[in-house]
Amino acid sequence: MPTRLPEAVVSPGWRLAVLMACHDRRQQTLACLAALEGSCRAAGDLVHCDIFLADDASTDGTAAAVRASLPHVHVIPGNGTLYWCGGMRLAWKEAAGHDFDAYLWLNDDVVLDRDAISRILTACGERQSGNGEACIVVGATRNPEDPAATPTYGALVDSGVAPLTDEICRIELFNGNVVLVSRAAFRILGPLSAAYRHGFADVDYGVRARRANVPAWLVPGSVGTCAANGTPLWQRPDVPLWQRLRELHRPTGCPPWQLARLVWRNGGWWFPWSILKLYARAIFPPRLEERP
Repeated sequence: MPTRLPEAVVSPGWRLAVLMACHDRRQQTLACLAALEGSCRAAGDLVHCDIFLADDASTDGTAAAVRASLPHVHVIPGNGTLYWCGGMRLAWKEAAGHDFDAYLWLNDDVVLDRDAISRILTACGERQSGNGEACIVVGATRNPEDPAATPTYGALVDSGVAPLTDEICRIELFNGNVVLVSRAAFRILGPLSAAYRHGFADVDYGVRARRANVPAWLVPGSVGTCAANGTPLWQRPDVPLWQRLRELHRPTGCPPWQLARLVWRNGGWWFPWSILKLYARAIFPPRLEERP
């Protein structure tokens, strides 16, 4: 039996826009979409999902495969320079013109649980309290190979990713893997910042939400699987120094001046020290066997 959302929490006609960006990960993207479709079906007739996928000039046939298997997905072509943040902004721009009730950020390497959409929307409906209050709801992900391990993505604390909880709880910063932004929150905060090309934009969104008094909440437990990224090349001692520094400055690395902007926007006058520490990590990375 499909899991239906309580009518007191989410009214009939709730319209959800799912925002995704992809590049050359055809099998992962298709697996993510298949799980998403299953989770949306499990949510029942009370939820209608529209999927907006920004394909950043994939060369592995991702766009064609999605159009062939899921023709209702809105595939938006990119020029190959969007990266995650640019792709998500492009998808959001396309979706925003339709005035959805909420917008779900979804990484294309996430495999949602069957009840994930129901749980996320229920949490959002409860926090809105029926008055359309702005809110953000974050779902944590677990390691597909070791579900009992520390969550791979979700809420962020000083020590890294926050542990799973049994009850919905208030958070501040978060990863952008599974994030629901209500329409009221979007009207206050707008889309992801154009100051970032790939990373940092999700953390920046949490900073902006905190400053605007838009609450963010963590769904109990986890909502799906997503493998954690490995050690980036710019932190690997087995990679030559010149290559580590080049990788550090790439959009998919940890661009120093984008980090400086993020720290500064978070009230950090110490951003020069953050940059020095960043370069120190690239120049003097710990041995791989010394990493936690």
